[in-house]
Amino acid sequence: MITELAPELAAEFTDRPTAARALGALVPRAYGGLELGYAGYGEVNRTVAERSPSRQSLLTVHGMVCRALVRWGSARQRDEYLPRLADGSLLGAFALSEEAAGSDVRRIATTAREVPGGWVLDGRKRWVTFGQEAGVFLVFARTGTRDLAVLVRRDDPGVHLQPAPRTSGLRDARLAELVLRECRVPADRLLGRPGAALSHIAADALTLGRLCVAFGAWGLAGAALSAALHRSIERHQFDGPLHRLQLVRGLLADAAVAVDSAQLLCRRAATALDEGDEWALGHVLTAKLGASRAATAAAAAAAQLHGAAGLAEGSRVDRFVQDARVFEVIEGNTQLLQDLIADQALARFRDHAARALPSTGPEGHHVG
Repeated sequence: MITELAPELAAEFTDRPTAARALGALVPRAYGGLELGYAGYGEVNRTVAERSPSRQSLLTVHGMVCRALVRWGSARQRDEYLPRLADGSLLGAFALSEEAAGSDVRRIATTAREVPGGWVLDGRKRWVTFGQEAGVFLVFARTGTRDLAVLVRRDDPGVHLQPAPRTSGLRDARLAELVLRECRVPADRLLGRPGAALSHIAADALTLGRLCVAFGAWGLAGAALSAALHRSIERHQFDGPLHRLQLVRGLLADAAVAVDSAQLLCRRAATALDEGDEWALGHVLTAKLGASRAATAAAAAAAQLHGAAGLAEGSRVDRFVQDARVFEVIEGNTQLLQDLIADQALARFRDHAARALPSTGPEGHHVG
């Protein structure tokens, strides 16, 4: 089903992003969504990224907000927000990063002060993807020693949105800075309970976000490989097409292996999440790292084969290179992922080693 549905949803979303069914892909059918699993949503992200990685970034953050509401929202919150998030009349954005809180989310400095009937928020969130368009923000803050997640609406008093500088890649991601000054929100906007925002809500959302970025990077890698292959066939040098040259064939082979690897890693990760595999987190981290590297490799191959034409600012190949660079940074940069993947690898090794130990009898003798 998803093989047929993903391209249809992607085309619809690329043409009319705020009125597309893809925005409700993770929302339960009871609220007007499609209720896709991780694998299905991943394929939609991949297919959109083949056309526009910037647009795919909206699916990432919007999906993270939908996911958080489905899993952690109250019945009232789900009734109020999910139908509008599903039909695109309301866009969601994820507001976690700050000046001093990037990879280390424990350093968030935005504060929440409890007052009668609600909370007062103060702080500044940076690099909010599609923050210029979003109508509701999932904001993470601290109140004393506890962290919390709050739904903040664009029209709340004390909300100030500023366009952020455009990045070299994902230039159409509509980044914003969200400034909160004495922003008062009612108590029923609290998502989950205080003290569980980072360890549960943010962690769960980031897992989805990393899966979306992995599929997006795979989509970009596939598009870049196609451009490289097309160039190697159409471009003739030294009395023949480029693909006849041995070093060119090496570039194409390495890019093809990278893209195939990204496909396998992404689909394994999505399947693990859908099936509740105990090591799903490690598979997602591996997919994000592998796919973002694949995007970089395939984009570099396309740029190398296009020569000066590929370096022209704003060209399709130039966008591949710039967008691929962003995929190695967002939702956990390469170095952070290496650290986390090492933790996962060590944990799995210890678990398997413990399971392999022979059991012992009452006097300590090995049994079997």
